[in-house]
Parts: sequence; structure tokens; C-alpha cells
Amino acid sequence: MNKTKKNLDKKPKIILVDDHLIFRQGLKSLIIYENIGTVVGEASDGNEFLELLPKLNPDLVIMDIDMPNMNGVEATKRALEKNPDLKIIVLSISGGEEYYIQMIELGIKGYIIKSSGIIEVEHAINAVMEGKTYFSENIH
Repeated sequence: MNKTKKNLDKKPKIILVDDHLIFRQGLKSLIIYENIGTVVGEASDGNEFLELLPKLNPDLVIMDIDMPNMNGVEATKRALEKNPDLKIIVLSISGGEEYYIQMIELGIKGYIIKSSGIIEVEHAINAVMEGKTYFSENIH
């Protein structure tokens, strides 16, 4: 089996970063149930995420933007400064242009709106893990 095929068969190790516990728990359950990936860690803000990052070495991060203490923009900036190859998908309530452009400039690989379903989350994860980008059509 070639290396590319092997990488696609491997389920990504994911860190979920969102300040709402019920949202993280629900998304984690769906990711596990749908066999999309393995959730190796969760953080409720950017500070927690940055503490977990070197310990867990994820393949992918699903990042909220609006969080207390350190928001997703700052957390993404710091994480990508340390690890420019880190794959980050924003999953936010807001599709506003300000954050969207800011996060793209930082180097995120995907952006989806929280009103999306698990199918769109799965498509985004698969695309990003294949080295592509994924941006929700709902972004304005």
C-alpha cells in the first residue's frame, strides 16, 4: 500500500477547542459515532489548547473563535507560529468577513459554520487531511 493511501485510511487525531462543554461533547460523540477521527483532547479556550498542543500532537484542530481568556484567532496565531504544518478548521457561529479573512491570513485550512451538519464537518475533515482546503458555502 502506498504512503498516501495509508494516510487516508488513518483516522486523524483531533483536538476540539470550544468554550461550550455540551457542544464539544456532542461533536466528540458524533466524530466517534461516525468514525471520522479520534478526539485526543478538548479545550475550553486558547490557553488550555496551547497547553495541550505539544503533549497531544494532533493531526487536526477544530477551533471556535469566540472564547474567553484567549480567543481562537490568537490561539491559532500562536499555534501556527510554533507548528506551521498544523491543520486547523474553524467551526464558528459567525461567518462574518472580519474573522474569516483574519483566520485565512493566519493559515487555517477550513472554515465551517456551526449550523452545518456532521456531513459537512466530515467533508471538511477529509478534505483538510487530504491536503486540500474546505470553506462552508454559508460564509458571508
